[in-house]
Amino acid sequence: MRYILVGLLLLINHIGFSQNALIKANKLEALNNAVNVVNENAHGMLVVHRMLENYNQDINKYVDLESYKINYYTNKDLPKNIFDDPEKWFYEVSPLALIDLSIKQATTTKYVGYQQAIEVMNKMKSKINSINDIRFQLDELIIDKDLTDTSQLNRVYDKLEEGVDLYESYYTLHNELLSVLEVAFKPLIPNANELQYPTLYQKLANLYLSTRRILIAIRLKEDESLEQLIAKHKLAADDFKNFDLESLNSTRLNSRKVQRIKENVINLSNKFHDGITKFYETAEVPEEYRQYGKFYYYYNSELINKFNRYGNGLVFELNQLVNYLDLPVLQFSELPHYYKVIYPKKLEKVEHLAASDSKITALPKMLKERKIEKSNRVIKVDSVKINVALYDHMIEDGDIISLNFNGDWIVEKMKLTAKKKHLKLQLNEEGKNYFILHAENIGRRPPNTMAVEYFYRGQRKQIILKSDLNKSEMIEIEYVKPN
Repeated sequence: MRYILVGLLLLINHIGFSQNALIKANKLEALNNAVNVVNENAHGMLVVHRMLENYNQDINKYVDLESYKINYYTNKDLPKNIFDDPEKWFYEVSPLALIDLSIKQATTTKYVGYQQAIEVMNKMKSKINSINDIRFQLDELIIDKDLTDTSQLNRVYDKLEEGVDLYESYYTLHNELLSVLEVAFKPLIPNANELQYPTLYQKLANLYLSTRRILIAIRLKEDESLEQLIAKHKLAADDFKNFDLESLNSTRLNSRKVQRIKENVINLSNKFHDGITKFYETAEVPEEYRQYGKFYYYYNSELINKFNRYGNGLVFELNQLVNYLDLPVLQFSELPHYYKVIYPKKLEKVEHLAASDSKITALPKMLKERKIEKSNRVIKVDSVKINVALYDHMIEDGDIISLNFNGDWIVEKMKLTAKKKHLKLQLNEEGKNYFILHAENIGRRPPNTMAVEYFYRGQRKQIILKSDLNKSEMIEIEYVKPN
């Protein structure tokens, strides 16, 4: 009889353990479907983001170039709702369908904070629908409308600015949902017996987090610690690359699929490292993105496409590996784009030219494949709005120069003469300000030299910059507040 009772107790314990394991598995599935909501939303927002940029750039050309005819971008070739996509052009399961599924699973499993998650996902649904709708609203403001009418044109730019607000408010929801999911996952964190390959998973997590932190720093224009973040990313990437999967004695880890994923992750990490190094060491931005600025271009174009799913970015590959190995963990999440409006030069009625990026903390080390040599001198000014004059202070010898101000080319291929070229500039009130003299030739008497004339405390000052075809000189501009 005693043996029967012991057997019954063991059976009951086993059933209870199985039920708890099933409950835990269902909750984890619900959480990961909510992560998928975040990731698939990012995919849909990419499509609208590119359309907003196209609208913006096309309208700007219409204003600036008298002979330019607008190429109306059509919405007819896309689903009516990019986030619904019944014909499965972009998704296996659309964001809207995923939201409905995730809300249903949250209601059923009642994981920690599920009510807050449902509330945030409902807000997300409303926000992405508004993001989708803005492309049709822009069509209504542009197609067959008189864009020579300033009031009509301003309505277009106002609508584009709504896009900025929509993307920013969505990002707030994005962060809120991920915070809820992280708290909900804490009771589900696997113990040592439940998580296979813990060393491998830690290396995946380190690589993911080091990449994500860099992207967020650039999005927020907080590049003060970027050198350390880049070093940590390189360390995490090398750590994963050098990890010997065979040391774990797992046939599954030696499969072709795992080897292919590992190769893809290494390749993406190398490309990301090259991109962030270029960001940190140079001030180069393609012509079509100059007005957007360095931070915007590198986040939205150069780097995020190595992280997000489209093109099978890093997050996609890492989640592929997590799923293939059946790791009971919270999946990795992507990051959404952010948007900003740029205005045509004819509408930029500004007296002083400001930099595209309003805060710069890391000075470039390379520019157009030339080393930058920082001057040991500083231009001191007592106003954030300054007037400078550029000229050849010696014998005119055919020097042709370009001048970079805080990452923007404000003078390009200009021949220096004794006649002064006057510029009105507005300094960034936070971070650093600088000039870089880039020599387009070396004239008859190398190196290229350029005088910069400015005022400090009511007195006229002059400083000389020198550059050649191997290096460019940089000089910082220091704002000294009046007493």
